[in-house]
Amino acid sequence: MSGTEAPRGPLVLVAGGGDYPLQLARILANRGERPFIAAIDGVADPAAFGDADVQSYRLGQLGRLLEELRRRDIADMVMLGGLPRPSFGALRPEASTLKYLPYFAKAFRGGDDHLLSGVVRFFEQQGFRVHGPAEIAPELTAPQGPLGRRQVSAEQRELLQRGFSLLDALSPFDVGQAAILADHRVVAIEAAEGTDAMIRRVTDLVGRGKLKIGKGDGVLVKTPKVGQDLRLDMPAIGPDTLRNIAEAGLSGIGVRAGRVLVGDRDALGRLADQLGLFVEGFA
Repeated sequence: MSGTEAPRGPLVLVAGGGDYPLQLARILANRGERPFIAAIDGVADPAAFGDADVQSYRLGQLGRLLEELRRRDIADMVMLGGLPRPSFGALRPEASTLKYLPYFAKAFRGGDDHLLSGVVRFFEQQGFRVHGPAEIAPELTAPQGPLGRRQVSAEQRELLQRGFSLLDALSPFDVGQAAILADHRVVAIEAAEGTDAMIRRVTDLVGRGKLKIGKGDGVLVKTPKVGQDLRLDMPAIGPDTLRNIAEAGLSGIGVRAGRVLVGDRDALGRLADQLGLFVEGFA
């Protein structure tokens, strides 16, 4: 248990897609903890968790999940991993879930932040303590400073700070958590497509000659929105992010230290060095 972690009891990990739920499960196992893992059907592979205590649930089986957690006397929860925003009509609720539908119908009437904050409030009203992944495993987040050997130049630092200011200013509009800047201007802002698709959009523009990025110039900025509840949908980068920005001809990534997931810091730093990129956490 980390020194910054609040006292808690048995934990359920509600696992979406991607590698981060697996990494968190391994960290907890290395601490001697055996969390119950609720794998979201269709996005998380229960078999990937090995011999962990895992069961699979559809989104429409919320009632069944709550019954299981109460049977196990679990009151602490962490949610981690990718989950495409479902349509309300696609939930296909079981009988045990029907009584909760009016609450979620209200939560669906808004952007992603509204929906996610509604999910947290729902579980808190059901008596659960919802923890953020950074609270449970701060070692999964970006440290302050560089992850690899490359240092940020003064020009790149200025560009990154401009990107942080841009994303802070856009926070009230509930758009994305990332932007790409090059040549003293903004060339892309993440919207509903996600960070990787935004990077591919820039790669396409470069490939078609619609955008030129000078060597050592373009940067990706990734940060939470101002006031964002980091217990859900915490911003994240990973190996694919680095490979994508290298293909786009960017020079590196700046993120908010402690507020963006990076996973295995050492491995990501080594990959950054191999690709000739910088990855740096900023306070």
